[in-house]
Amino acid sequence: MAHPLVFVIASAEALPGGEARWEDLVAAQRQGPASAFALRLFTAAGITTEQLPALPWDGQIRGGSSRLICDAVIPRFEPNGNTMAVYQRGSAPDSLLCVDRFPLLEANNETCWFYPTHDGVFLSWERSLALDLQPGVVAEEAQHLVPESYERGHLTLLWSLLADDDRLTCVGLTYGGQRILWPQTQGPAQATATWSLFTVDTQAEVSLSVNATQVVAKHA
Repeated sequence: MAHPLVFVIASAEALPGGEARWEDLVAAQRQGPASAFALRLFTAAGITTEQLPALPWDGQIRGGSSRLICDAVIPRFEPNGNTMAVYQRGSAPDSLLCVDRFPLLEANNETCWFYPTHDGVFLSWERSLALDLQPGVVAEEAQHLVPESYERGHLTLLWSLLADDDRLTCVGLTYGGQRILWPQTQGPAQATATWSLFTVDTQAEVSLSVNATQVVAKHA
């Protein structure tokens, strides 16, 4: 049986209050985050800054000694401008009741590890794309681990440093310590992508240094 709680992130005016149907939540979620970025990280032993312009737009490195260590699509949740609404399933199959609604930025915050998690030289590839999200639910395999009754304190925004970034990015949300998943359909990707070569050395005075960055375009 599906977990009774459903999560929607959108502008405050798009979120239905009181009773709602599933299609109402789908329509509301479509008013929320509509873009994401694809991120891939590779080990970069032997890669030089002069090689960056020749790297592929699609983020596929074939051959060589580079090893893929991260492949993720991260929605731009934009906590500063969006609202979280939580709905509880009723006894009727298509009946949901809004049990909470608040600015997303007021959720609990937690930092989490992202790649890379060790010293070395790395390549990052990043490309923006359009995204169509469905309402969020706790990951199916973890639904038995979280309480069915709702408490706002169980909701947490996850923040992480990604690749060569020097500021934290919101990379997702959890409820009761378990991931909330927003089923997604990816739309068109931006016609350019960005490759960066960077070094992580936790013993150095400055632990992260960007060696070079290169924007590459999709070939016609």
